[in-house]
Amino acid sequence: MKPMISSLSALAAVFVIAMPSASALTCAQQAADLQNRQIEVQEIAEARLALVDEVEAAGDAWEDVEVHRLASKSHAQVADEAKVKYDALKADLFQKETDLQSMVVSLNDEVAAYNSKCVKD
Repeated sequence: MKPMISSLSALAAVFVIAMPSASALTCAQQAADLQNRQIEVQEIAEARLALVDEVEAAGDAWEDVEVHRLASKSHAQVADEAKVKYDALKADLFQKETDLQSMVVSLNDEVAAYNSKCVKD
């Protein structure tokens, strides 16, 4: 019976010693994943910012042609097309903004989980 206890003790010791190593590996993987997610969020934020400029330009273009709407049917058609483009860009911007906010909330939750598990005071 004694060899069995020794074997179990040795196995438990190996497990206890290996556990922090496995945990550290998991923390290292989480840190790498968090960095990748931060880069992804930053890229989406930059794309969103570029889209803001496009939306503003499309809005200005629509306002410029809207003034001439009553001049003729062709002017009204140009104004309608500009309005459709402007509205589509606004919808795209709204979707990107919503996605970005969702990603940031998720990333913040992941960072908090990482900090509570992996960061020592």
